[in-house]
Amino acid sequence: MTQNSIIENVKAKIRGPVILNIFWLSFDKVLKLVIGLVVGIWVARYLGPTQWGKLNYVSAFITILMTVAKLGMDGFLTKEILQHPDLKNETLGTSFFIRVMLLPFLLLFVAGYFYVEHLEPEYYWLFAFLSLNVVIVPLDLIDLEFQSRLQSKYTIISKNIAYVLGAIVRMYLIISQKPILWFAAAMGLEAALSYIFLLVVYQRNNNIFNWRFSKSMAVNLLKEGWPFILASLAVILYVRLDQIMIANMVGEEELGLFSSAIKISDVFVFLPMAISGSFLPSLVNAKKISKEAFIQKIQFLVNWMMRISLALAIVTTLFSNQIIQVLFGSEFAAAGSILSVHIWALVPMFLGVATTQYLVVENLQRFSLYRTLLGLVANILLNIFLIPKYGALGAAIATTISQSVAAIFSGLLFRSTRILFKMQARSLLMLFNFEGIRQN
Repeated sequence: MTQNSIIENVKAKIRGPVILNIFWLSFDKVLKLVIGLVVGIWVARYLGPTQWGKLNYVSAFITILMTVAKLGMDGFLTKEILQHPDLKNETLGTSFFIRVMLLPFLLLFVAGYFYVEHLEPEYYWLFAFLSLNVVIVPLDLIDLEFQSRLQSKYTIISKNIAYVLGAIVRMYLIISQKPILWFAAAMGLEAALSYIFLLVVYQRNNNIFNWRFSKSMAVNLLKEGWPFILASLAVILYVRLDQIMIANMVGEEELGLFSSAIKISDVFVFLPMAISGSFLPSLVNAKKISKEAFIQKIQFLVNWMMRISLALAIVTTLFSNQIIQVLFGSEFAAAGSILSVHIWALVPMFLGVATTQYLVVENLQRFSLYRTLLGLVANILLNIFLIPKYGALGAAIATTISQSVAAIFSGLLFRSTRILFKMQARSLLMLFNFEGIRQN
């Protein structure tokens, strides 16, 4: 292959739908990163560690509910739409109905937990405002259809209009020195607006009223997707349960420090989701060509996930104290050491997201459940032991170890997933070997 042909090949791939979709998804997160670092961190500074911790305590419940409400089947449903486009309206309509029916039970469950814990009324108000993020989850199915067409730009434009408006409102609330409940209300309103805009965009060339419920498909979706439902619940629990445990064990101020550190780590979480999500259609097509082509495509994805995550972890660790001091101020200084540990959870997270696509395409959903349950158990046990001794730093250590257990080492336990562990190990050996880019 000549140099000119290589250059043309690279240009063609850059202009391709996969790269363009990754660009839009990356643009979405970069825009939110910029606004979040200016506005979100300003909110944290304004509220202080204790109030910031209280807001994040309730937000942790909201994040868990949102994940449960989605039933963990986003990747699975995207694959179903790609493989059976003629059944798209039944797939979307059935999923929409299931999610709507689940919402009341989820909201009542958390309200009941607050009652049992004898939390003060302010927590109920925070939950009421923030729960708008949960109520609109069924409409997120629109985004799945756009993803299946590699047209994420429509979702991104709609949501970011609302995000910018929400940021402006939060800045006003800081300037006018409003209490914490106003910020929760603004966050809920932002979520509602984002999906109203998304629905308007969708209705221009589609019709949500064409979605149809199918009882037989509902049974099939739940039967085929239940491992993803439990796996996603396990994932979000060991990603967010530590926040609840920190508040219960060592207080809201410590949670405020932890939340400031993971706010930096979470900035990068979009990358594996965006990259692997945009790769899914090409992985499905590669599987149709041959098993070898599919394996090569997965290995290529895992290799780059390893390179990107290691680079992010190393750079962030070196400058963790400076990052916290500059962004959050001296009141949050103790979060620097927390960030330097927590950021390393990105490495197994990136690798885990990449290899999950293999499980989706190969219909090995049950192994996704097994490994995430293993990670959840490890995280809970480590948190119980480490949080009382080391506070938020202990939770960061527990997160990094449990992510590694779930995403990497669990692959050794099952014959069908050992190939994934080998791919992850090979990606470390191929860290500086970029020959594969010519073939992909």
